[in-house]
Amino acid sequence: MARRKPKVDVQIAEAKKQHKISHTGKIISEQTLQEKNILPGLVVRFAYNAPKVYDRRPLVMVFQYDGNLIHGINFNYLHESRVQRFGKLAQSLVPIEFENILKLREEYTRLQLSTGRRASSVDGKLLYNTIMPRDVYYRNAYRTYKLSTVSSLKLVNYNWGVQRAKGQSGKRTTEQAIGRMVTKKPK
Repeated sequence: MARRKPKVDVQIAEAKKQHKISHTGKIISEQTLQEKNILPGLVVRFAYNAPKVYDRRPLVMVFQYDGNLIHGINFNYLHESRVQRFGKLAQSLVPIEFENILKLREEYTRLQLSTGRRASSVDGKLLYNTIMPRDVYYRNAYRTYKLSTVSSLKLVNYNWGVQRAKGQSGKRTTEQAIGRMVTKKPK
């Protein structure tokens, strides 16, 4: 009797086939960003000039930044449906809101992860440990970038479907994400 390979192996093999996917339709705007202003929860794009690199213009949701390395998930390796699912999962932990704590020319969206400028109960490590085990595609899109090979750093205002309203930035979308999880009845 021949043994069948489990479906998980097929999913892992498919996920390892890296194909770049353009998300330009979801980018509202871009602003120049200085390295010292990188915060967890931002979506950034930059030129990456390391040797033997497949994606030279990654679009990254920053999980952690320590001054030398940027840790995050590269959206260019995920289909838009998986990016939106990632956003919903992340918003079940902490909201995505419009803000301008970096004093840039226009507001931008940021997943409200804990930073030195604004404390939160959720940081990049907790987000990683909560979301990454759920999908092999997320784990395969996770990358670490050396800041010494990064140039043309841009802050990306990504369209997460967050509504702008006074005092409620992102609140409506977060309540919808949580509401879907709560209204699902156990089987």
